[in-house]
Amino acid sequence: MEKLEIDCPGHQGADIYRKLKDKLADVQKQGKISQLKDISFNDSACEAVATGTGFKSVIKCQDNKVVVNLDLNFLLKPLRSQIEEMIRKTVSKVLT
Repeated sequence: MEKLEIDCPGHQGADIYRKLKDKLADVQKQGKISQLKDISFNDSACEAVATGTGFKSVIKCQDNKVVVNLDLNFLLKPLRSQIEEMIRKTVSKVLT
């Protein structure tokens, strides 16, 4: 499992989580990522778990950062850097 840390200076973990949760729920509802099968949210831990075809990710929102543990199958591993960039851009967008 790969660990990705995204700095979010000046943002509280609960605020980051709320914004990301809204975005992820919207993505799931609209079917924007065809490989996405399920997202579960743990509000008390400010954590989301997303699973889908070939991947599992645990997204934990903390004060000043987001930590993403990403497990990709063999076929998606070559796309790791592109997937990580998409995650970084999404976090950046929801916090602006």
